[in-house]
Amino acid sequence: MANEVLPGNDRKNIIFDVVDGVPPSGDESEEFRSFRSKIESDINMLEFSAEELGFNNVLFEYMSQG
Repeated sequence: MANEVLPGNDRKNIIFDVVDGVPPSGDESEEFRSFRSKIESDINMLEFSAEELGFNNVLFEYMSQG
């Protein structure tokens, strides 16, 4: 279920913005807004998308770095 519209690096940045609590800037493309909305509203989608990018547990990895 890879998101073919957004490059992996863009998806990674969005995932970490969501995890960090960074609000959207307001000038994102429709693809950015759609992907962000999906992962903000569904923790399973967030985890699945992160796993597609090579992160086994994005929330655990993020929390263990602080």
